[in-house]
Amino acid sequence: MTQPDGANPSGAKNPTRPGAFLEWQNETEASIYQKSKAPIVGPTGSATRAQRDIAATDGNVIPNGGGLWKTFTRDADATFPRILLSPTADRTGSGGSGDTSHSHSITFDDPPDYQPAGGGANTIELGFLEVSKDRGYSQVTFGTGNSVTALGIQAMYAGAYLMEDDGSLSLMAATGDIKASVASTNREYTFALPASVDALKSEIWAVATLQVTNAVQQCKSLLAHRLWPMVAPPGQRPAALYGYAASATSLPSTIAYSSITFNPGICPYYALS
Repeated sequence: MTQPDGANPSGAKNPTRPGAFLEWQNETEASIYQKSKAPIVGPTGSATRAQRDIAATDGNVIPNGGGLWKTFTRDADATFPRILLSPTADRTGSGGSGDTSHSHSITFDDPPDYQPAGGGANTIELGFLEVSKDRGYSQVTFGTGNSVTALGIQAMYAGAYLMEDDGSLSLMAATGDIKASVASTNREYTFALPASVDALKSEIWAVATLQVTNAVQQCKSLLAHRLWPMVAPPGQRPAALYGYAASATSLPSTIAYSSITFNPGICPYYALS
């Protein structure tokens, strides 16, 4: 027989049953709050453990990463999935308006890329993305398109910017000159940043590439996706997924929002991981 509060009967040395007085008389508001988490994370879990399991790449059934259809680089936050990099038809022949034989030909040979301005323009090409979860970024990714630069370029840089509350961009990390390493067309390139930088879920970041050219040189083309040029709602930042900043020979530490020229009709294929 037990007492109403769950304690042992008279004569027991200590009340040890659930609900006994000694089990709750020393509780604090903080300890009660911690115990209230048990129904969420389980009897052997904790909030910290739940977060760790979500971030893990194995040992649990919580989905993680974006799949190979998103980027070749694993677990990356991208401006858009690489599976959307499909060629477009730039030449169509038809057998006539009444033709139902499907004998007309469509040639898919327009590569999904664009070529930044060369000739010494030195524009900073920006692609915007949202952070998917609290994480660190240590790599930057972009893709080259189909064009070949016969006269080469002077230098090439890639970096990661954080968008501040006022829309300005702060450089968090950047590569050195990667010109010699970006030698192929139609390829995804991933470069290590000097150090991992912390990113928080829902922050807006921008990947930047800069190709430095002289008066007779042209930029390498970059993989991109063409978009219907929708106008963003008033006050929306960024105003588009792609924009470019004025001439520079290295990536600046800050970029004012007012100095970015946005183009809603295109988005470069960029990623951070």
